[in-house]
Amino acid sequence: MNYLGHLILSGTDENILYGNFLGDHVNNKTLNEYPVSVQKGIHLHREIDLYTDSHPISRELRALLFDKYRHRSRVILDMFYDHFLAADFSDFHNTLLSDFVDEVQDILQNRIHLMPESAKHYFMAMQKYGWLENYASIDGIRLVLNQMSKRKHMEPMGASIEILEKYYPYFKAQTHAFLHEAIAQFVEDKIRL
Repeated sequence: MNYLGHLILSGTDENILYGNFLGDHVNNKTLNEYPVSVQKGIHLHREIDLYTDSHPISRELRALLFDKYRHRSRVILDMFYDHFLAADFSDFHNTLLSDFVDEVQDILQNRIHLMPESAKHYFMAMQKYGWLENYASIDGIRLVLNQMSKRKHMEPMGASIEILEKYYPYFKAQTHAFLHEAIAQFVEDKIRL
């Protein structure tokens, strides 16, 4: 899952949410520089990645992307998961997407001075371009995938949207099943969900 998926699976503990956001920006050498509660969030991020990558539904959906996108199919599927999470947010959370995004961004903004530079860069771009809310639209996902491709100097991944659109009901049904399983697996404080 991409940022939205990771953030929703963080539950209500702000330090865990912060650590989960940092997950891709902290290596094992610097892990001990963070409080234990933030380390829990970093570890949670890694557990979610492992769970997502090895889940049978993820393998099945990546197979639809693999011929054309090979190793990038994981990144693309993560974005597709976030698309359905944003588009159908009320199926997974008891607040509006806009309220959730405001709350999460406030939590992260209060800790921006503590973030590694790479995490600051992503957070500021997330805010500036409204990534989390824009995930709800096909055009928003296409735009983010193309921006990711430019940063990594690779063939635009936005064209993968054609595959999503071709199999949209299938991707939606499988993604909903996966997301409900992931929420049951990771979110201990389900009072908010």
